[in-house]
Amino acid sequence: MNITVIYNPTAGGGRVRRLRHFVRALEAGGARVRLYYTKAPGDATRYLRALEEQGECVVAAGGDGTTNDVINGLNPGVMLGLFPIGTANVLAREVNMPKRPDAAARVILEGRTLPVTPARLNGRRFMVMCGIGYDAWVVDQVDLILKRRVGKLAYVISMIRQLFRYGQVRYRITVDGRPLDCFSAVITHGRYYGGSFLLSRKASLSRPSLQVLMFQRPGITFLLRCLAALPLGRMERVPGVASLSAERVTVSAPGLEPVQTDGDPTGFLPADIAMEEQPVLMRVPWA
Repeated sequence: MNITVIYNPTAGGGRVRRLRHFVRALEAGGARVRLYYTKAPGDATRYLRALEEQGECVVAAGGDGTTNDVINGLNPGVMLGLFPIGTANVLAREVNMPKRPDAAARVILEGRTLPVTPARLNGRRFMVMCGIGYDAWVVDQVDLILKRRVGKLAYVISMIRQLFRYGQVRYRITVDGRPLDCFSAVITHGRYYGGSFLLSRKASLSRPSLQVLMFQRPGITFLLRCLAALPLGRMERVPGVASLSAERVTVSAPGLEPVQTDGDPTGFLPADIAMEEQPVLMRVPWA
């Protein structure tokens, strides 16, 4: 198998030793490996689009942001693999991808192929989720230097700093043609958030649809109630949180409001979000 490994040296603070172990395990299993170190956001997309031959599989070695960068340059029919060494690794959690280099290499070489349909935000692919409002502010304001030093703690600090902004902006969100209002929203394809927190029991990567969680009440007390429910897997049960299935979502708001996809800032509203027609083939463990 010809494999291209895209490594983000800033993901999770850098994991060069584990990367080398992973590449050696692939080669020991008979793979021919091409390794590329990314240099900046968007570099993986540009590099892959410039390749005439990407191989049978492209492995994103990093976190969800690295995977997002990879899928936007992935050719049709080329499989997507994961080596989760980033900060959150939500997509890897969704498919139970192992973190140990030798076990991850075995999945790439011998695992099953799972078709997963991505969504698009304003023409750009994402695999796991899109956030607007509080969720987007947190991601947009994360201190990247601090993130490299302390990992997820940088997000917690940003969450605290953004608490009092919640409820100040009302968003118009249209779910499959139905207009609604909210003060924040997470449009998710997967069940998990921030790594291992269960966000939505209704979402599923195996379905060609998104789950839209809308926070429809203002006030910091309501937001804190939602955040307290997240570690318990009860977010969708909080009164004032609506959860709807959708294939197409649009979002607008007054002013310059950020958007995040797969844990990284992705421009500003308005947003046009829709499912793609063709799935991406992912290498995942045998059930």
